[in-house]
Amino acid sequence: DAARRGWISTGHRGLFPELSAGLAGQYETVSMHHYLEHTREPRDELAAAAQVLAPGGLLLIEVPNPECVLGGVLGKYWVPWFQPQHQHLIPRGNLCKALEDLGFKILDQEVAEAHQPVDLSLGAWFAVNRVAPELDLPWMPQSRPIDRLRRAIVMTVGAPVMVAGLLGDHLLAPALKRVDGGNTYRVLARLPT
Repeated sequence: DAARRGWISTGHRGLFPELSAGLAGQYETVSMHHYLEHTREPRDELAAAAQVLAPGGLLLIEVPNPECVLGGVLGKYWVPWFQPQHQHLIPRGNLCKALEDLGFKILDQEVAEAHQPVDLSLGAWFAVNRVAPELDLPWMPQSRPIDRLRRAIVMTVGAPVMVAGLLGDHLLAPALKRVDGGNTYRVLARLPT
């Protein structure tokens, strides 16, 4: 659709590992921002990136950081556990090792700079939503007036908790950044020339 609208010159439809042989060596840069955690086989995706990159090409990856301090504190209310969309949370050392195994040289890594201050506010949202789940989803029974009233009351009472979480996220972010405890990390790697 983007190619049809003229937003991009070329579009490809399909799974990256299945398309990579036909795109071998055609790209100088591949960006995987919040992509790998959604894939079935992250190693296959990394191998596909290595295949489509020209010699000296750059691969930039940004993913949730499973070693984030708040991940342990918030437990099931930590947003990157976002099941079933997030299928893999890859520790930074494991990702760097997988890239090196494919011949990439790690150029840079960032944790503090990649942090997104959303942990407490979204954790509060998950907690409030657990008490009064969303209604009228296709897999849920049809809601009743009492269900809608309960959700309205819980969301109203929970709103200050979510706002406090948002404030806490922004107050806590500088400390998390100082200790590289952020919820996201980036890795920049280059294929050899």
